[in-house]
Amino acid sequence: MPTRVVRHDEQDLVDDLAQALDRDEFRLEYQPVVRLGGAAVVGAEALIRWRHPRRGTLAPSDFLPAAERAGLIDAIGHYVLEQACRTAAGWPRVGDSLPQVSVNVAPVQLIDDSVAESMLTTVSRTGLPPSSLILELTGNVGAEADAIARTLAVLREAGVRVALDDFGAATSLRDLKRLTVDYVKLDREFVVDVDGPPEVSTFSIAVLNLADARGAEAVAKGIESREQAWRLAELGCRYGQGFFFSKPLGATGMVAVLRKGTLRN
Repeated sequence: MPTRVVRHDEQDLVDDLAQALDRDEFRLEYQPVVRLGGAAVVGAEALIRWRHPRRGTLAPSDFLPAAERAGLIDAIGHYVLEQACRTAAGWPRVGDSLPQVSVNVAPVQLIDDSVAESMLTTVSRTGLPPSSLILELTGNVGAEADAIARTLAVLREAGVRVALDDFGAATSLRDLKRLTVDYVKLDREFVVDVDGPPEVSTFSIAVLNLADARGAEAVAKGIESREQAWRLAELGCRYGQGFFFSKPLGATGMVAVLRKGTLRN
């Protein structure tokens, strides 16, 4: 009698992931990014969602780690980049400026020397100016820092902006030292603490000072209150996003927000 093989939950997930692109199960949502102090909308972060046929809608944290371990992250990353850039290329202008779209990339996606050219080809095909794209680096670069730095240098030379995501948590001080970036996105923990007592908020202030020392703009994630938004602006943080301003929106909702211009609460 043959032995029954029990498949692990992650393997089931990986098998489904391998077919998800062909089945058109991924969708993007966009969380607006505003200029603190007036809440003028300057762009949005693209966030992938998986409409799984049995498990319902899954957030990135539910499946991207498995995708990376299974070697599927490049295909998914290419999908996100192309869809986000194509959508953003059709957004209405914000005053005299084009809105920016942020796309998350894992360090492993940037190791190969051919990646920069491939990404720039994709961006060009969509019609989005490279200066309207921000690549958000998620996770530590580790031993591949030199290779990643070369890829990012080519992209920045073409006009693409680079951000360190979740700074203070997923990304380290060493990454800020070794990489040239345009933005530092504060981990939510530091945003929550920013309007706390001095012994707590001092860490948030230190992170903002580090970004400034490297010539990078700070972007605060996970802003949930008027007090946080006000305190961050007072400390010199120019940009922010979070549920206080807006939850992630579909493509149509994002266009409506851009036409409105501001997200005052």
